Amino acid sequence: MGSFRDRAASQPNQPWLLRKEWASNRIRSHKRWEVVILWAFAVAWSLISTPLAHVQIPKALARGETLVAWIIGGMLLAAVGLIAAAVRATWDVHRHGDVRLVMDPFPGSIGGHVGAFIDLPAVAYRPDLRFDVTLRCAYPDQARSGGGNNSTRSREHMVWQTEGVAQVQPHGAGTCVSFRFNLPDGLPSSADPVGDSEHYWTVLLKCTDPALKFSRQFDVPVYATRTESVWLGQDAATHPLLQAQREAELNAVRSIKLVDGGVHLYQPYGRLWRHNLLWLVMGGAFFGFGLAAKAMLAPWVFVVLFGGVGGAMLLWGFFALCNSLRVQLDAEGLRTERRLLGLMFAWHHVPRNGLRGLQRVLSYTSQSGAEHTEWYRIRVVLQDGKTITVADSLEGKEVADQMLQTLTKATGLPVQPG
Repeated sequence: MGSFRDRAASQPNQPWLLRKEWASNRIRSHKRWEVVILWAFAVAWSLISTPLAHVQIPKALARGETLVAWIIGGMLLAAVGLIAAAVRATWDVHRHGDVRLVMDPFPGSIGGHVGAFIDLPAVAYRPDLRFDVTLRCAYPDQARSGGGNNSTRSREHMVWQTEGVAQVQPHGAGTCVSFRFNLPDGLPSSADPVGDSEHYWTVLLKCTDPALKFSRQFDVPVYATRTESVWLGQDAATHPLLQAQREAELNAVRSIKLVDGGVHLYQPYGRLWRHNLLWLVMGGAFFGFGLAAKAMLAPWVFVVLFGGVGGAMLLWGFFALCNSLRVQLDAEGLRTERRLLGLMFAWHHVPRNGLRGLQRVLSYTSQSGAEHTEWYRIRVVLQDGKTITVADSLEGKEVADQMLQTLTKATGLPVQPG
C-alpha cells in the first residue's frame, strides 16, 4: 500500500493513484462481491424459510389457511431461487475468470473522453456479438427518516448517464470489447463531495446474447483532465445499432402518423407489458405478505406497511397495463383521450393559441441489479402554465429526446425547460 501512496504523493495532482484498485489501470468488477452477497442472502434466507415452512405450513393447512401456506411456500421457493442465482454467479466467475477493465485515457476525462477495453479470452468471437455499455455518475443520497431513532435511508441519486454500443473485435482465441464516450464539461469528478456523500462513476457492460449472459459493473476514475483516447475512435453513443434500437423502442410504445401541421399519436393498451407486469407481481407479493402478517397476528405496522405498499403497486400496475392514450396535436390544437379498459378516463381539448411548447419530464426511475433505468414522458405546456401529457412510457433520455425531436419538428412547437 505504501508504494501507491508514495507514487500519489510524488504526483499530488493525480488523486486516483491513492486508490489501489485504480492505480495500475487494471480495474476489477463488482462480480466477486455479487457472488459473496448472493451466497450470504441465499444461506440466510434458507435458514429462515426452511424451518418456518417445516413448522408453519402444516399448522396453516390444519387451520384451513391455504393462502398463508402458499405464501410461506413462496418464501421457500425464493430461497431456492437465491441458491440458483448464487450458483449461476459462481459459475460465471469461474467461466470468465478475473475480468479487468483497462482505461484509455487513464483516468477518464471530463471535457474529454471516457474509454476502455476488456479482454474476454473465454468468449469466442462472433460478428453478431453485441455488448451494451452504460456510463453513469451518481452519489448516495442519504435522507433522515422521521421518528425518535434518527435513522437514515440511502438511495442512489443519478447525476448523469449515457448509453452506447461497444466495439467487438477478435483477440487471439477470444474477444476484445472496447468503448469510448465523449463527456461534456461541468460534470463532477470522482470523489467530489456532495453533502455527506461523494460522487462516483460506474461502467456497466452487458452482452445482449441471452446464451452468454455476461454482465459486469466497474467503478472507474473520472476527473477533469481534458484528455482524449489514443486508441479508441468511435463514440459508443453514436453507434449505428443504437438508432435502430431506439426506433424499435419507440414503435413498441406508440404509433405515430404525420399530418399537416402536426401528428396523430396513439399509445396502445399493454405497452411495456413485461415491465409493468412486474408491478403487479411485486404488488401481489407485498399484499400477500400483508395478509400473512395479519393471519399470524403480527404487529399492525407490518400489515399496514406490506398491505399498503402492495395495494399501491397493484393499482399502478393495473393502470399502466390497461390504459391507452390517443393524441391529436396539429394546426387545430391539442386533443387527448386516455381510456382505461376502453372507458374514457380523462380527456383534454385546447386550441392552438393555448399551447406554449413541449417539455421532456422524468416520470420515475427503476433499478434491477446494476441497471438503472429512467422513464420519461412528453408534456405540452399551456399558456397558463399547466401541462398535459402527450406521450409516456419512454425508456431512457435518448429515446425521450428522439420522441421530443419528432414532435417538435412536426408541430413547430418549441422545447420548454423541464
